[in-house]
Amino acid sequence: MDAFSIAISIALQYGVPLDAFVSKFVNMRFEPAGMTDDPDIRISQSIMDYIFRRLALDYLPYDKREALGIFSADERAATVATAYEAPQIAAPTDDVVVSGVVSGVVSDGSVVGEAAVAAPAAAKVSNAHSSAELLEEITGTASDAPLCMTCGIKMRPAGSCYVCEGCGSTSGCS
Repeated sequence: MDAFSIAISIALQYGVPLDAFVSKFVNMRFEPAGMTDDPDIRISQSIMDYIFRRLALDYLPYDKREALGIFSADERAATVATAYEAPQIAAPTDDVVVSGVVSGVVSDGSVVGEAAVAAPAAAKVSNAHSSAELLEEITGTASDAPLCMTCGIKMRPAGSCYVCEGCGSTSGCS
C-alpha cells in the first residue's frame, strides 16, 4: 500500500488527472468491504473504492463527480428531495385551452395566469440489451457487472452472482 500510495502521489505531481485514477479505481471489489463511518460514503466495495471516492469528493468539481456518479450525502439528499417532491398545482375556476396555452379565467372575465402546455416528449429509443444496461441508461451511472462470456451482453446481478438475460448463462453460481 505504501508503494502504491507513492506511485499515485508521483503520478498526480507529474500531471495525471485525478479523475483518471478515480474512474479506474472506483467500484473495485475485494475484501475488506462493507459499511464505513463516513457519512458521504456509507458503503465501500474495497479500500481502493473508499480512498478514490473520498479523493473525488474532496478534490474534484461537481460536474466531473456527476459524470462518475459520485455524490456527497447532501447532494444525494437534494436530488431525492427535488425528484420526489409533490408538485403544487393550483386549479383555477375555469380553464380555457387556446392554441396550447392554458389560461385561468375568474368569474369577472380577467385572466389569472398563463402557462404553456408541454408537448409530450418524443419517445427515446433505447440501445439497452439487458435490464442492467437499461438501468445504466436511466441513472446515468455504470455498474460493475461483467459481460457474458457466451453472448457478450452485460449480465444482471442475481444474489452474489450474475446471470445473462440474453442466453441464460451464469457467472458460475446456480
